[in-house]
Amino acid sequence: MMTHRIEPFQGLLYDVARSGALSNVVAPPYDLIDQTRQDALYARSLYNIVRLELNRDPDRYSSAASTLREWRTAGVLRRAARPAIYLYSQFFEVEGRRFRRDGFIVRIRLEEFSAGRTLPHERTFPAAKQDRLELLAALDTNVSSIFGLYAGAHPALARLMAELLAHAPAFEVTDDLGICNQLRPIEDSVAIAAIQNELETPRIFIADGHHRYETALEYRRRRRAAEGDPAAAQPYDYAMMTLVGCDDSGLVILPTYRVARRLDPEAIASFDTRAAQFFELEEFSSADAMRAALAKAGPGVLAVALGGERVKLRLLRLKDPRAMADAMPQAPQAVRRLDVSVLHELVLERVFGITSAQVKAGGLVEYTIDALAALGGVGPGTASGAFLMNPPAVGDVEAVSDAGAVMPEKSTYFYPKLLTGLVLNPLDDAAQAKA
Repeated sequence: MMTHRIEPFQGLLYDVARSGALSNVVAPPYDLIDQTRQDALYARSLYNIVRLELNRDPDRYSSAASTLREWRTAGVLRRAARPAIYLYSQFFEVEGRRFRRDGFIVRIRLEEFSAGRTLPHERTFPAAKQDRLELLAALDTNVSSIFGLYAGAHPALARLMAELLAHAPAFEVTDDLGICNQLRPIEDSVAIAAIQNELETPRIFIADGHHRYETALEYRRRRRAAEGDPAAAQPYDYAMMTLVGCDDSGLVILPTYRVARRLDPEAIASFDTRAAQFFELEEFSSADAMRAALAKAGPGVLAVALGGERVKLRLLRLKDPRAMADAMPQAPQAVRRLDVSVLHELVLERVFGITSAQVKAGGLVEYTIDALAALGGVGPGTASGAFLMNPPAVGDVEAVSDAGAVMPEKSTYFYPKLLTGLVLNPLDDAAQAKA
């Protein structure tokens, strides 16, 4: 019987003797896969995980379910012989600096946010949750992992990681971004118990995968209602999550920029006057110079590029923080002080009339981590505007979550994303599902 918050699980893993090299079957998360990349992943292998995670057939959910059954029957995906927690390490580079980020892939017991132990930090989009719910219902399997952060210092876990990293990984693959991904199963009962004990009580902040976590909660509600709310814990009471310490030296957050395809031409023409109500404006003639000034300025400053006959480049510095208190009187200070909140409340809504409801509905604002693409797309016949900011810190994520609040959608981009396809978590009965 499952009783712990953290559980090992008998994962589904690729048998490379049947599937071919891992590099041909893994994929980025679904929200990074556009149609061009989807087609490329389909062409790469008959067994690429995209055929489950983002199927392109007309009835994509039933097709994904059929594909999963076929792969398990053929042994392309095999159930691990023993329950395990997996140490997942990623080696990557950002702006010339090398990083390593380590996390434990576990099965974690689902809890409502109101319990205050597992906390979100971003708003979600309804359409994405519906898509993930239909996929989960069809597969009864977690194909990709939620990314969580655990609070506090845990020297015992750091020592365990160091011991495990001294041994060769069971699986290793370098993805399309040049990121080295390593997986080490932890099957030893003493090590598993140590992880369970250390992570039983800390708060966990969802770094990435809010849609998948909320979907797992809804799936659990529906399954429990259909089954008469069984007393014992069930596999669907858990979800697959990769847990990384908030103090991990490899935690990197990149800024997520906003691109608006259509802005009111009158608001663009009068932008300087409208924005001057809240900001000190600095004009630039070079996008590179503006980006450099933004990076040097640090938190509290925004950069804006607006289309027209001549692209306007402006750096915005908030004149008075009380403007945010007036704009968001019910929001805690941890939310009001965020650059992304300033952007959404004072620039998008007050200057351009784009409400939070319109942003959530989708279609008006797009998101990218590529500053050059965002700025380069502004001009006649393309995007109307691009909005840049510096990234929040991990402490900002903790503060917002602790306050029981959330940031606007797509406020953080924890880099790199977790690779999809290294291990899957089936929610069917273990006694009946061993391959």
